[in-house]
Amino acid sequence: MTQLNFERLADWQGWIMTGPDSTSALTGAGLPVPDGPLSALQADAAIVARTGRDEFMVFMPSGGSAPVGEWCFQRHDTIFRLSGADWLAVMAQLCQFDFRQMRPGDWQMLAVAGINCWLYAPADRPDTLLLGCDPGFSAYLAHTFEAVINDVGQTSVDRGDV
Repeated sequence: MTQLNFERLADWQGWIMTGPDSTSALTGAGLPVPDGPLSALQADAAIVARTGRDEFMVFMPSGGSAPVGEWCFQRHDTIFRLSGADWLAVMAQLCQFDFRQMRPGDWQMLAVAGINCWLYAPADRPDTLLLGCDPGFSAYLAHTFEAVINDVGQTSVDRGDV
């Protein structure tokens, strides 16, 4: 069993964008535009996911160039990073999706431990999964991951201030 790490990324920020000017707002901020719904692209540290025809979610570390648009609203998701070669074993306990199908760069919106989450497999880190949820569920999700990780193997859990 390899080391598993679960940590909160407290320094990240996010936005949801919708409407006909979404694509131009993304390109104006120097961000990529994913081709189809439920797809994502990564540019530097920013992740842009297309969640509908003209709807996007953008997440990046604080200090990045924020998109600006008429229908661009800040999100306050809690974002976690699960890493280690055995992250699949953890997710198999928490979600019915078969994560063996997930490839680097893939984006999903799924229920994890009963909580609606978005999930992204970074293209540059195949042993990592990013997941975001409503901050109202972050403590529950952090405690649940901690318990499952402790059952699965060696751990390093940093829940941040949840």
